[in-house]
Amino acid sequence: MSRITRWLCATLCCALFALGCGDRAPADARAELVLWHSYRGAEESALLDALRRFEAAHPDLRVRAVSIPYDAFPNKLGVAVPRGNGPDLFVFAHDRVGDWAETGVLEPIGFWADETLIDRFFRATVSPLVYRGQLYGLPLAFKTLALYYDPGLVPTPPATTDDLITVAKAARAADPQVWGLGYEVDSLYFHAPWLHGFGGAVYADEDDTVALDSPAAAASMAFVRRLLVDEKIIPEEATSALVTALFNDHHLAFVVSGPWFKGELSGNDRWAVAPLPVVSETGLPARPFLGVEAVLMSGHARDKRAAFALMTFLTTDAEATHRLIEGSQLVANHAAYDDARARADAFLRAFRDQVEQSVSLSNRPHMRRVWTPMKTALSQAIVHGQAPAEALREAAATIQRATE
Repeated sequence: MSRITRWLCATLCCALFALGCGDRAPADARAELVLWHSYRGAEESALLDALRRFEAAHPDLRVRAVSIPYDAFPNKLGVAVPRGNGPDLFVFAHDRVGDWAETGVLEPIGFWADETLIDRFFRATVSPLVYRGQLYGLPLAFKTLALYYDPGLVPTPPATTDDLITVAKAARAADPQVWGLGYEVDSLYFHAPWLHGFGGAVYADEDDTVALDSPAAAASMAFVRRLLVDEKIIPEEATSALVTALFNDHHLAFVVSGPWFKGELSGNDRWAVAPLPVVSETGLPARPFLGVEAVLMSGHARDKRAAFALMTFLTTDAEATHRLIEGSQLVANHAAYDDARARADAFLRAFRDQVEQSVSLSNRPHMRRVWTPMKTALSQAIVHGQAPAEALREAAATIQRATE
């Protein structure tokens, strides 16, 4: 084949290619926002529905939602964002806010967030997103602990810990196969209601000064030791699996757990949930940790104004109500709970009330050094009988060494 023939063939191919291209739809000219999340099931469906509504209201914008496995999320985000390959926005728990703020993964949004916007939310759900005086996200949903109970064993929920003990002992006396209270006693997360109810705290101030080595913390440990050893209302080795099995078999009066526990109660139609009781010794409410799931803006977001528009849209009262009812999320917008369907749901009412009596889980990077030493301290003091003050001193020393 001559060079001229080859040239003619090439020219003809190009012309045919161009004609073919002319039949195609034009490329999507909308600006794109990329949002990472780790939702599944009803939560994911509710989110995708919201994104379609956002696109309909903002025809110049397109949102690409990318599902990332939860366990891989922090590492993947930490690698991708500094290189400019990550999302514009992402949905995740607030406990990493301190880490991500210090490494530039997050963009502060206080410049855009006015008081009217903040008033949408329970105030308790906003403070976990503040780090070193800067706001880094808007709350979508929350998780905390409450008190599940078996109405067949407990006609009404207890108002105080004295009431809880009395009812639990009575249920156990009536049937020795029935236990009074179940939860993981060596977990700081599950112990937090008693810690705060006795007047204790994890941190003393805005610096990373741990306050766990305190008389209040020791008193909270002694209280649980009493329930386990003296009152004998907590089963030994109360793992989550054992607690679930006992409660579903109606051999457990009370469980301290979060909204996820509802998913373990399939086939069990004899349960209810209420806020945690007041600690009789102090008159203070048992206050669990509060975790917040938020929509956060990347420090490398390509169009920060458009990204913030999506953040505000996802957190409107209308969208929150949709996620509350359709996605079964405990949303951060207080107005959503005024919906008639929410008012009629005792489960939602209980957790809505509990959020008002909770303590924000710290978003400090330092907090990661607290969990393991406190698990050891709780186990030693509650299960093995070590003096609480001694166990706490050892935990405080271990935490201090980890920070040096």
